Amino acid sequence: MKSLYMLLISILSIFMVSSCGSLNKAEGQLHYNNTITKGQELLDLKKALDESAINEDEYELMKDRIINDYYIKSFFKQIDEMEEDFDSVSI
Repeated sequence: MKSLYMLLISILSIFMVSSCGSLNKAEGQLHYNNTITKGQELLDLKKALDESAINEDEYELMKDRIINDYYIKSFFKQIDEMEEDFDSVSI
């Protein structure tokens, strides 16, 4: 009876290990999800200005960058450059 339990545990263990590995397929795709709105970013920026964490020039620069999606565009540009570097490396 004990050997039957051991056999059952072994079979279930093998099944679990092999099934978990098949669920972790890398697609090689980047999914960008931004849950913070531009409005919230601008409110946070204004709060930083009001609390003297940044000066007026920094506020205007960052405000323009938020409105024009500079940070998001810069992020994706860096990702593209990294992909190009990776593609140019020969193994």
